[in-house]
Amino acid sequence: MAGTRGLARFRGEQLNNKLMRNTHFDEQNKINEKYLDIDFHAHRETLEDTKIDVFVQKNDVSVGAGENSIEITDHILNVNEAVDSNTEGTVLGVELQLRKNGTSDFPFIDPDGDRVYGKVRKDADKFYLDFYSLEGNPEVETAYTFVDAVTLDYKYITRTNLSVIPVDAIVSGGAGLVADAVDAKAYMNLNQLMKDIYGSGGTLDNDGNANLAVDVLTQIANEIQARTDADTLIRNDLVSTAANKGASLVGVVVDPNYTGLTVQAVLSDLAKRVVELEALTAGVAERDADSANGYFKAGDFGTAEGRIVDLETVADAEFKAQSDRLNKLETEDEEEVFEAAGGETEYVLVKGVAKAKTVLLSVNGQLQAPGINFDYKTDVSGDVTGFDFAPEALKVTEGIPDVVFVKYKKVQ
Repeated sequence: MAGTRGLARFRGEQLNNKLMRNTHFDEQNKINEKYLDIDFHAHRETLEDTKIDVFVQKNDVSVGAGENSIEITDHILNVNEAVDSNTEGTVLGVELQLRKNGTSDFPFIDPDGDRVYGKVRKDADKFYLDFYSLEGNPEVETAYTFVDAVTLDYKYITRTNLSVIPVDAIVSGGAGLVADAVDAKAYMNLNQLMKDIYGSGGTLDNDGNANLAVDVLTQIANEIQARTDADTLIRNDLVSTAANKGASLVGVVVDPNYTGLTVQAVLSDLAKRVVELEALTAGVAERDADSANGYFKAGDFGTAEGRIVDLETVADAEFKAQSDRLNKLETEDEEEVFEAAGGETEYVLVKGVAKAKTVLLSVNGQLQAPGINFDYKTDVSGDVTGFDFAPEALKVTEGIPDVVFVKYKKVQ
């Protein structure tokens, strides 16, 4: 019979206490949780280790005129500072939304249309709410000072854990006061548009009634029609021959400089004169041949101004050359006297440069011949700078020195 009964099964009483080990279980076939009896309420460690940031809202907060910061120590639930993501406490330095007390998420707006916001700051053991807005281009965070006393609502951030999170944290704490509710820039643009339409005394309201006696579209249509009628009237007046109409409307009066008392008559007279003037000035911009002396060359200079500039350039160059020549001709005579110390084989002019072929040189009262008794020393322009006596030399004889006397026209 034993061979027909199959494998024998263990009964519970056959297993000793504490005999089961991890090796007795299959990792691929987990034990269903319905067979486990765990008291989850007794295990809050996971909730405590999971941090979460929630908003804490404070209403009816007064800010005095001229203030850009207020103390909020009494508003703070956890006076510890949340220095990192694992530390519970108050979160500092994060942009916080503000709203005007008694409104539906309406922000404070600075003069150039930017939203005013707050940041929590801790100094020693006290907490402060500082106010800021963006200023300049590019925009820079700048301390904001309230001009008038205001009452505001705000929310600051506290870092806590899931085991103690308030029951209404998501509903009451998760919504922003201002973000995504009212666009400050849009509000200011509407305000500006209202001023453009109604003037500086206009106001924004929401009663649904028109503030203008005639709507803007009708005003524009009326203005278009009025301009059209006025243009037609002007054209009719200009073509009229009646007294005080026609050409007299545009200032056409009797004048010796033109003929005609109508616009067309005056235009025709002036046009005729322009044609005659063009005929007189034809060819001014070009020259068919060189001038007799060759100073002014043939060419097309494009415009009358171009030809005049060419004439001025050539004339200016020639005038300058003639002035330089005249300056040399009119230069005053110069004289120099030199007593030799003995042994000099040259003499250099000390008062200036001499014009060529104007120099008279004498030694001891005797006129010297160039190329025989001396040679000229010259510069790159051919003007005389001095004299070369070599191989001869100036002497002092019995205490009496040779005397050099030079007379010349000085080059300026």
